[in-house]
Amino acid sequence: MQHPRTVAMTGLLAAGCVLGVTALTLKAADGGHSALDTALSTTTGFLFLLAGAVAHVRRPANPIGVLIVLAGVALFLEDLQFTPDPVLYTIAVPLRAASSPVIAHLVLAFPHGRLRSRWERLLVAAAYLVVLGSGVLGLLFNSDPRDLLAVTAGSARGAFADRVLALAATAISAGVVVVLLYRWLSGRLPQRRLLSPVILIALLGALTSAVGTALGDAHPLSDPMLQAYRILFCLWPLAFLVGVLRARVGNAEMIRLLLERDGTGLAALVQDDEVWKDSRSIDALSAAAGLVLDNQRLAAELEQRLAEVRASRARLVAAGDEERRRIERDLHDGAQQRLVSVVLLLRMADRRFGTELPPEVRALLTRTVEELQTAITELRELARGIRPAILTEAGLVAAVRSLADRIPMEVALSVGTVPRLDGAVEATAYFVTSEALTNALKHAQTDHAHVRIAVEDGRLRVTVTDTGVGGADTEAGSGLAGLRDRVQALGGELDVTSGPGGTKVCAVIPLGAGKP
Repeated sequence: MQHPRTVAMTGLLAAGCVLGVTALTLKAADGGHSALDTALSTTTGFLFLLAGAVAHVRRPANPIGVLIVLAGVALFLEDLQFTPDPVLYTIAVPLRAASSPVIAHLVLAFPHGRLRSRWERLLVAAAYLVVLGSGVLGLLFNSDPRDLLAVTAGSARGAFADRVLALAATAISAGVVVVLLYRWLSGRLPQRRLLSPVILIALLGALTSAVGTALGDAHPLSDPMLQAYRILFCLWPLAFLVGVLRARVGNAEMIRLLLERDGTGLAALVQDDEVWKDSRSIDALSAAAGLVLDNQRLAAELEQRLAEVRASRARLVAAGDEERRRIERDLHDGAQQRLVSVVLLLRMADRRFGTELPPEVRALLTRTVEELQTAITELRELARGIRPAILTEAGLVAAVRSLADRIPMEVALSVGTVPRLDGAVEATAYFVTSEALTNALKHAQTDHAHVRIAVEDGRLRVTVTDTGVGGADTEAGSGLAGLRDRVQALGGELDVTSGPGGTKVCAVIPLGAGKP
């Protein structure tokens, strides 16, 4: 089913063609018009019809095409006053200047197809009232015998109506030109590109008409000015047609809009006719808007999934730390205490029965106690490596100081103002430091390392450097690789730089990373 505006446009174009042929026939038969005048007026009307048809094809939803065609129809209606038929003449007299308000309406509505301000609506309404009102007065006070509704043959009143019409048309034309200039000066570049041809023709036409009127009919330049005005008026529909053909979204504008992440610029441009788009541009914009919206939806889903993954990894780290603490408690309260109890029992047995036992048995008993002491020491070291108690009780800095004191190498410690942090953040930073120092002790062939701990821009930064032989690789062993996963689970980054001049391990962890 066709759009109502398309049906109306088809009817207007058909009526315009019939009226155009009729007007051409009447003006040619009248004999009071030159061939140039007849050709220019007919050509102007048909150009308006053509421009309106093209505008409607390129943008069916915009009513500007209907207004352009109406201007052509109004021009042909004016020429019906040259008919010898009284009925047709009586209908044509009130419409003798019908194109003036329609063209004023067209100019002010171009390119949006609607009047946007109260002043524009008032100006167009005044144009219709003045032109139609003066046309009715001219119909009532007319001495032409073809006028079937003439009340009196007062030529003075008819001349007065003509003067009122001329003055009103001049005032309205000046108002239209002022509005156009203001719109051009205050508009953006795409709007200026569309309005420039229309404004140029309007200004040149107003200038030639004003000069011709000021010179008077007797002046030799009056007739050339009139002809120049008619030629310019004939070019006016071409100015609208140029605007229609140039009205599309440029590549730069499309790229700028596509670069906008939220797509609001695309939405505004689709809804607003600030840039008067053709149907191809509308299709391109619709496709681009769809891509932007799909991209936004996918980005939102991806961000949600990433947030869920980060939260899941943080929960895994927290669960791992909790499991470490449980194992530490079990070792301390279970196996370690039992071994200590066995040592105490063996020592009691040695003190009570040692003198009665053979020397071989006493030596074996002593070796058993020593081995048990060694096992207890290793068990304590194992529990301390899982999660040292000092880390939970005194915090990261105290735990690292204790680690530096125990490790058999010189460790320089630089510590800024570091408050107590989330348990997962402190544990991760501690294990990074412990693993880096252990690697330096085992592989770097150096007896010096430097540890720096600081809080910067809402992040904890832990850096461990040594001057050894290098060769550290996060891919070669499971220690640093596992720590990198742990750091990344908290939203941080672990960077390892290693070469002949030494190794640098740097972990950066957001302060609130371990919180749910």
